[in-house]
Formats: sequence, structure tokens, C-alpha cells
Amino acid sequence: MDIIDQAMTIEQQGEALYRSFANDLSDKGAIYIFSWLADQEKRHYDIFQKIKQGEAAPIGKSSDLQGVRDVFLDWKDSISRLGVQFPQIELYRQALDVEEKSVRLYEEGARTVADEATRTAFLNIAIEEKAHRQIMKNIIEFVIKPEYWTENAEFGYRGEDYYL
Repeated sequence: MDIIDQAMTIEQQGEALYRSFANDLSDKGAIYIFSWLADQEKRHYDIFQKIKQGEAAPIGKSSDLQGVRDVFLDWKDSISRLGVQFPQIELYRQALDVEEKSVRLYEEGARTVADEATRTAFLNIAIEEKAHRQIMKNIIEFVIKPEYWTENAEFGYRGEDYYL
């Protein structure tokens, strides 16, 4: 399996995983985030499919992260814990692992491909996957933090951009 096929497989797995998360949760913010992530994975798959077919695959700009940021700010101001059970956290960790694998694969792909357009595609998608990885880290932290952390007013403020 060549690197483009591997990339397409990872993107399909990520999309399916995020869609299943969106279907399993009732929190509108969580549904928004996971649907957004699934849409991004689908967009990446389509880009790799065009590359594989030898077509021009402009990366374009990923959709804005402002909606994701707003969800985290809403969560921060509420007492909601997303209704997540601890076994689901392991699923989120699996999603984080998928994001980490994709970043490694795309950075490796950028080093090994000869075509400059493909190299650029790998690098740009790797940057977007790093943002997805950070979002998953933040969700995991947000979900498990109440289990082990008591907030202290003196040390608790992280600023608006902490979760992104």
C-alpha cells in the first residue's frame, strides 16, 4: 500500500470515528465539534483521492475554528461534562492516536514524495491534523479534569485561547 492509500485509509477511519462520536452524544457542542472533525477528515480524503487520480488537488483553507472555540468557551462557563462515561474517554484516546498517526504519516510523506504539489498537500494537511490533535487533547482534558482536579481561583485562569 502506497502512502496515498495509507492516508486515504486513515482519513476514512477518522471520519467514521468522529461520526460515531457525534451520533452517540447529546450535547450540541460535542455534536458540532465531532461533525466538524468528520467533515475535515472527509475533505482530506477527497484531496488525497484527487492526488491519487493525478488531478490538481488545491488544499484551500480549512473551515474556521471559531465555532470550535465557541463550544469550548460555552463548556468552560457551564457545569456540563458532556454526559461522557469513562469508557468513552478511551475512544477519544483512540481518536487522538489516529490524529497522531496521521501527522507522522503526512510529515513522512512530505519527506518522501518527489512531486512538489503533493509535498505541499501533505504538509498543509499535517498542519490541520495537528489542530485536530490539539482539539482531541483538549476534549480529553476537559472530560477527565473534574475527576482529578479541584480548581483554585488563584491558579485557575487559562485565558480564552487555552483550549485551542
